[in-house]
Amino acid sequence: MTSFSDLLELHRNLDDLFMEHQRALLRLNLVRASVTLEQYERELLAHIRDEEAFLLPLYRQRAIAPTGGAPEIFAGEHDKLKQFLVLFRAELEKLKTVDDLERGVLFLIDSQHLFKRLLVHHDTREKKMLYPLLDEVTSEAERKRIFQQLEFRPEPALV
Repeated sequence: MTSFSDLLELHRNLDDLFMEHQRALLRLNLVRASVTLEQYERELLAHIRDEEAFLLPLYRQRAIAPTGGAPEIFAGEHDKLKQFLVLFRAELEKLKTVDDLERGVLFLIDSQHLFKRLLVHHDTREKKMLYPLLDEVTSEAERKRIFQQLEFRPEPALV
């Protein structure tokens, strides 16, 4: 990786993994839905930790945040994403005991719609503001050093 914008590939990988979770839900395969959600959560939380430990502090120090690009907005969205993940785990657990599994799955998928909209807005904000501004205020050597410190390494896709 040579640019912070290269992190957008990680976003695409996360999106694909969440799609696998939802496909499992559609097939009423709760085991697979649970496994893919756990992997998604692990990877998303690692990515959030990386952004909060390395990227956002640097952004606060060096970048002039445009309207809609304040570091607090990114952190607030991270908090909301984490809250959604807690909700999804709880709802997935409830599905094991519901009388009408299809209704329960539809409820969960409906609730995930808001999560996905938040992700789109968050990813767009990172793509247009956070990552390009970080590229502007860092050298290639700094970026390489930061990339080596990142925790998030995408896991191989589940078969």
